[in-house]
Formats: sequence, C-alpha cells, structure tokens
Amino acid sequence: MKKIILIYIIISLWSYGYDYPYKDPYLATVLATPTKDMAPFKNTSFKEIKLNLKNEKAPPNLWYLDGFRFGLMAQDHEAPLIFLLAGTGSKYNSPKMLTMSRILYQNGFSVIMLPTSFDYNFVISASKTHAPGFLEKDSNEIYDIMGLALDKIKDKIQYKETYVTGYSLGGTVALAVGEIDSRKKHFNFKRIMSVNPTVNLYESAKILDHLLDDNMKTEEELDRLLQRIILGIMQYSEQNGKMKIDEAAIYALFKELNMNDEELKILIGIAFRFIAIDINYISDLMTKSGVYTDPDKKLTKFQSMSEYYSAVNYSNFQNYIDRIGFKTYKKLDKTLTMEKMIENSSLKSIESYLKGAQNIAVVTNEDELILTSENINYLKETMGSRIKVYPYGGHCGNMFYKDNIVSMIDYLKRGELK
Repeated sequence: MKKIILIYIIISLWSYGYDYPYKDPYLATVLATPTKDMAPFKNTSFKEIKLNLKNEKAPPNLWYLDGFRFGLMAQDHEAPLIFLLAGTGSKYNSPKMLTMSRILYQNGFSVIMLPTSFDYNFVISASKTHAPGFLEKDSNEIYDIMGLALDKIKDKIQYKETYVTGYSLGGTVALAVGEIDSRKKHFNFKRIMSVNPTVNLYESAKILDHLLDDNMKTEEELDRLLQRIILGIMQYSEQNGKMKIDEAAIYALFKELNMNDEELKILIGIAFRFIAIDINYISDLMTKSGVYTDPDKKLTKFQSMSEYYSAVNYSNFQNYIDRIGFKTYKKLDKTLTMEKMIENSSLKSIESYLKGAQNIAVVTNEDELILTSENINYLKETMGSRIKVYPYGGHCGNMFYKDNIVSMIDYLKRGELK
C-alpha cells in the first residue's frame, strides 16, 4: 500500500510540474504548442540540395518531382552534425521539420533534413520498390540516402560527431537506422533521439484509419464535412497567400470551424487520410499495379488528376497495404506472409539492439494517439531509464514545448535524459 501511495505522489508531482497547456490528446495533436510556450529559435534559412539517383524517373505528370531533394542548415564553423528524419508523409521542409531544424541549429548543430519514406519525392526518386511501409526495407533505403546526402555536402560543413533524430515515423526510423549503423559503422552515431515514435507501423496506421472510419457514419456526412474543410482551406489560402492542402493547413482550420470533440478526431483522421490517398495513388502509379491507374496509358505533363483521385476515393492505409504494398513485397519474397510483414514493421524486430544500445533515447506521451497501452508498456520495459514519458501531449503536440526541447538538447549534448 505504501508503494502505491508513493507512486501516486510521484505521478502527481510529475504531472503538476509539467505545464504543457493542452491535457486533451486530440486538442494537443491539432493545436500543438502555443508560440509563447515554444522553445526559442531564429528564422534560419536553409539550402535545398538535389541528388541525382540512378533509379529516379518521375512520370510526366509529376515532372516537377524529378530528383531527390533534401535540406541543409550548415553552421559556418565546426559543429556536431545531426540528421533529422521527418514524420509520416512530411517533406524535408514541412513546417514541423523547419521548426525542429531551426531549434537544433539554434543549439549548435548543423542539420541535414530528410523527408519521410512516404513522401512523393522519396517514393519516386529514392525507393527501389516505390512502395513504402516495410520498416526494414524503408530504413535501409533511408540509411543509404543518408550516406549519399552526407557525401554530397561534405565540403559545406565541418564536423567530428554525427547524431540522428526524428519524430513520429521518423522517430521509429531513427532507431532502425541506429541498429543498421551498429552493424555497418558508417556514421558511428554518438547519440540517437527518437521523438513520439510508432512501435508498429501497421498498428499505428490502423489507429489513424479508425479515427475517420469509426466516427463518420455515412459518405454523405463525410462529404458535408469536407465541404466545410474545403471552404476553410480557401479562406486559409487567402489569408496565408498560398493554396496548399497539407497537415498544417488542415489543423489550422480547427480554430476557424469551431469543431466539437468528434469532429476533432475526424479532422486528425482526415489529415492522415490525405497521406493515405497520396500513397495509394503514387505507389500504384510507380509500381504499375493497375489498381487505380492504367499502367498502359500514356501520361502527359498536364494530365488531369481528377479521374485518379476519384478512383482512389477515400482509400485508407489498410487498402494500400492490401492492394499494393503487400503484393509488391510478395514479388520480392515468395515466402512473405501478411503476419511476417507486420512483424517486420515493428520495433520488436530490433528488440535486442534497443535493449542493449546505450546511445539511444525515446520520448513519448502517456496519451500518445498512435500507440496502444501495450505499445507504451513495451517501450517502457524495453528502454528502461532511456525513455521519458510525458503525462500528456497527444501525438507530437508537445514536441516543441520548451521543457521538451531542453530535455532533448540535454540528452543530445550530454547524454543526460532528465
């Protein structure tokens, strides 16, 4: 009984001392961190670097994505070099990537910014299968790209130590490339920080799929909500001078549309569904699977996309795995089963590395949306003293909160996870 009381007091004090403002995980995920509570950083510029990879070949209607692009924020003196890996669907220069890069730069790092394996540019130019979603395969491809990116910019930076970090899917991949590097020794990472990682890609994607599918009763209801969102996007575009439907734009609509809790879950589900729709289309096109597109049809530079998006409809991540991903991987490994694929898309596939490596750390939240309670318990049991679990923050809502950043920088620079 005394132990229970002591644990309760510790938890209460810990929660009391953590002042991140949003206690609701869905609200935290959408609104993130108020500007006044964010870690300070300057509006540092970056350079876009292009890699000409041998297997790249953008289709005519996506000609503007030719070549693999990544970003660089380089200090003008010798400084530790860190690779920053984007979350699901994000480009190397997405709003979250730019903010995290500037915070790392502000704290003395030169930063190489890489997109997620689910980004159009990566699928077209860097992925050998053009079908992301298999953690082992994706991580090996990203590890190779990291080496090519470093070779490309070596004359622009001075460094002696290399680090890697990432958030969401990028956090999971950061741990996976750490495992690869423990065998290949190309980078010899000094430290690795994983922020809000998934444990199993497949399970997390299903959670996000269900946020939309379980809270939307009919397709007509979804159409009405989407009309509200599209009107909101038009207003957002007018106010911000750009016409771009991305995660930041979707979440920015929350304040404008005065949504209730159920609609908030749907909004998060829609943000992820846009990523799922994109990957259903681009992977089908690039793998010539013929699910939504005609592999024999000649595309033109100004090809209308409406017919393809109509065919994709509201297809989710599960549809992508069933219709394209698994079939693509099966061609490479005849013995592959769905169960084996799901197993190999989990951090459990590198469990021995996670238990033994002393240069890795994980931060997440008790109310993390993309993890089950079993996932969180697994991370705690596997990482021991190398994990920090905040009481709230949802999915990446608190990753720029000043206390989180102080803790992250302390770990990267001194190896202390407080």
